[in-house]
Amino acid sequence: MDFNARLIPLHRHPLGFIEAFTALGADQSALLAGTGISSAMFQMQEARISYHQWRALLANGVHQCRHPQLGLIVGLEFDWSFWGPMGFMLGCSPSLKEVAESFRRYMVTVQPFYALHAGRSNSYLDKGNRVVEPINYATSQDADPVLKDFLRQFRLVTTLRIWDSCGNKSVADPDIQVRLDLPQPSSYGYYDQLPCQSLEFGHTGSSISGSIELVFKRFRPLRLRTYERLQRECEQELECFAERFSFAERVRWHMRSHFTPELELNQVAEQLQIAPRNLSRRLSAEGETFRKLLHEIRMEIAVHHLRQSCLAVEEIADYTGFSCASSLRRAVKNWSGKTANELRIG
Repeated sequence: MDFNARLIPLHRHPLGFIEAFTALGADQSALLAGTGISSAMFQMQEARISYHQWRALLANGVHQCRHPQLGLIVGLEFDWSFWGPMGFMLGCSPSLKEVAESFRRYMVTVQPFYALHAGRSNSYLDKGNRVVEPINYATSQDADPVLKDFLRQFRLVTTLRIWDSCGNKSVADPDIQVRLDLPQPSSYGYYDQLPCQSLEFGHTGSSISGSIELVFKRFRPLRLRTYERLQRECEQELECFAERFSFAERVRWHMRSHFTPELELNQVAEQLQIAPRNLSRRLSAEGETFRKLLHEIRMEIAVHHLRQSCLAVEEIADYTGFSCASSLRRAVKNWSGKTANELRIG
């Protein structure tokens, strides 16, 4: 993607960060210096900036508001309205699973460059029926360590706030656990304000986890219609990006979020509000088929679980819809060129 293309809506995340940084004492003129963003653009509903402009804005704010836990501070206060309709979904989602799927699908309306990561497997089911969400950072190779730490902290807090707002707290095990690949700080500071019941440092990776019931079990049934209306608004916004992303990519994002081994074309077409024949025809025009996409997604999820999860191969086979462990092993070998054991070791 073109990192100089003006794709990011200014009135979403960029203005949210400007509000947060100025509230912490940053000078607005200094924040905008060298970014190509002017205060006059704040009044423009359709103003857009590039990825490079957004990064320059963040760098200015981070270096003006220096604090070792700045990402936590900003993330705790960042208003959900700067996420657009997605932000309002948090108050009415029927489950954490469903709002997480929506965020994964519609994040490109806030940050179009998220499309580079939207199709990748991330969360997985682990032992004890716990859902684990690794906190992977697209900026992990950033040359500026201060900006890198800020973005890591911000991502951690916002993800935790989603889990806390939308997890079903009435289940037998409502606890949210966090493990971080960071040394324990000398002062917990804002880490004490994180909405989780367990926080551990010094692990090999960073992740958030909770029971499968916390994530999957529905609640707030009277808010479902509102949630569905907000979904339609997000779908309309996503359609505005149609020229940037192929139809097959958008169908894939949806299928990945709603994957079950029994997922059918008619079901996906209904969810996307498109005729099944039209869906097939548009995929075909791009050299894709529904069956091919479903097989690719199924294999990616299976391989991801073999690499990340502690579940037995038999359990992964059942979860991803294979008839038995042997069937999964053969499919994995054909797909990746490696055995299931090699993927687990690697």
